[in-house]
Amino acid sequence: MKKRSIHLDELIGAILLGIMAVITFVNVINRYFFHASFAFTEEITVNLFVWITIIGIAIAFRRGSNLKMTNLFDAFKPGVKRVVIIISAALGIIIFCFLIYNSLREIYKNITFYHTTSEALGIPTWIYSLGTPVFSLFVIKELITSTIRELKGLGAPGPSSDDAHAEKEEP
Repeated sequence: MKKRSIHLDELIGAILLGIMAVITFVNVINRYFFHASFAFTEEITVNLFVWITIIGIAIAFRRGSNLKMTNLFDAFKPGVKRVVIIISAALGIIIFCFLIYNSLREIYKNITFYHTTSEALGIPTWIYSLGTPVFSLFVIKELITSTIRELKGLGAPGPSSDDAHAEKEEP
């Protein structure tokens, strides 16, 4: 039996999802029995949902389950596939570096200039914004490793029809 390793991003995602579920459940129970809701629950769940979305992108890259246009990609020759993989990885890294850069700028402005706080809890808004650059680093790491894995997969020779036929004949 293959032992499954636990990844930090999956663990963080599971914890955040558990927190969201508990908060939402408590709010539903409170609304049902006391006909009132906690105002802060929406604030927390919306922000955690953004964090989980970014974590989910990293997990999708690791599992190879991100959205792909395979019909077009499969028609390419191996050399063109390598170029397309490298270009798409570079574009993804550029996008997430841009996201990190602008998130950090916004956090800096919120800390030093705006001093904004959230409506319901009065928490500084830069705390909610911290998840974007931190979890974007997870995405970049997984994007790079998945790109390397795909490029190595292109270099590995597949079984030829003669090899497959020979394997079937052996007892």
